[in-house]
This record gives sequence, C-alpha cells and structure tokens, in this order.
Amino acid sequence: MTASATHQRAARTTTDIRSDTQGEPVNTTRRTHRTVRACGLAAVATAAALSLTACQGDGTESGAAGSSSSAAATDDSAEQRPEPTGTQDSGPTGADSTSGGGSGNSDGAGTHSRAATPRTKRSACTVGKVSVNLQRTGGTAAVVLLKATNNGSTRCDLYGYPFVGYPGAQAPIAVGGGKPQAVVSLEPGESGYAALGLEKGDGPGTHREKQITVELADRSLHGTGSTAEVSAPGGAGLALGDSSTVSYWNTTPELALQ
Repeated sequence: MTASATHQRAARTTTDIRSDTQGEPVNTTRRTHRTVRACGLAAVATAAALSLTACQGDGTESGAAGSSSSAAATDDSAEQRPEPTGTQDSGPTGADSTSGGGSGNSDGAGTHSRAATPRTKRSACTVGKVSVNLQRTGGTAAVVLLKATNNGSTRCDLYGYPFVGYPGAQAPIAVGGGKPQAVVSLEPGESGYAALGLEKGDGPGTHREKQITVELADRSLHGTGSTAEVSAPGGAGLALGDSSTVSYWNTTPELALQ
C-alpha cells in the first residue's frame, strides 16, 4: 500500500470516528429531551391529581363543618325559644274564669272569658206535681182558700189563676178579686193560694156543691189538661152561683184575700 492510499484511508477512518463521535452526542441530547419532557408531564399530572384530592377533602370538611354549624344553630334556637306564658286564675265556679297556656297575650296574661250561667228551665205546676185542697178562712166573709202545695222534687210555677168548676157547670168560675202576680214559683214543699168567693146565703140561683174540680194553667194561661177533684170543707158544701169568683194565685193567704 502506497503512502497516499494509507493517508486517505486514515483520513476516512478519522472522519468516520468524528461522525460517530459527533452523532452520539446528538442522539444523547434527543433522549435527554424526551426524558425531561416525559418527567415534566408526569409531574404535572401528579400535581393535578394531588390538587383534585385536596379540593375534595376540603369540600368534605366544609360540608361537615356546615352540618355542625347548622346543628349548633338548631340547638341554640331550641334553647333560646321562649316557653308560652299565660296565667290561670282559680276563680269561683260559675264566675269569671281565665284560661292560660299558649293563648296568653304578649304580657303573659291569659284570655279572659266569662262562663255562661246555665238557665233554669221553667215548668208549669200540674195536679200531678201539686196537691190542691180547700181551707176555711175563719172569718165571716163568704170565701174559702184554694191551697196548692208542691209535692215534687223540683220547682214548678203557678200561672194566672185556677180553673174552678163543678158538676153541671157550663164554664169555669170567672176570675175576680185579688191582685195578679206574674208567676208564683213553688220550690218543693212551698204553697200558693187563691181565694174562691161564695154566694151569700141560699138565694135564687144558688146551689151547694160538696166537690169542685180544679185545673191549673200553663204559661199561655191555657189548661194543662188534667183536673183534680177537691172536697168542700164541712158537710153543707159550698154555696156557688153566678156571682162566684176566683182570684189569681198569690204567695200568701193575705194577698189572695185582698
């Protein structure tokens, strides 16, 4: 081999070595850039994942804190809620009463109400509730007393005057003397009185009756529908005629005889 050929071959070898030497750094640099870029992407992904996890953790804790705050507010509201106030007066039965509780006013006073007083139902006296008899007055006047006594267990009322009749009479004896009272109320055991005026002597039109009938009136001054047969005091009977009269019911014999 000539010197020139040897020199050329050495030059190619050197060039090849340079090429190889220069190419290797170039390849190394490319691999380094890829590695750095991959690591950078991995770091970014890791940071994003950590941020997402942290956000979720914060949200959970915030929700728990909000629930705790709401529960605490509810407890505080329950503790601070004022109890309803009201006063209750223990008044006498049938009088004014006060109801307390939740209906109390802002100043604590309860609603004031008046208890209704029950009304007693009025009932007319009948011959089934009272006993009726005739009594002498003891004087010289031609008059006897009708006495009606309440034999029942409840109060009853005598209205107007009694309807007095006798066998064969066309109508009850007319009302006459005495001063009327609106109502004579009889409690059990109490009595009312009416005067029955008689004829003086045995003149024309006079007849003697040993028994009379008595019917009591209702509130409308109509008969109650039942009559009592009352015997005359003494054996001679009662001298009755067209001028005979009966008085209104009164509470005492004296009032009936006026």
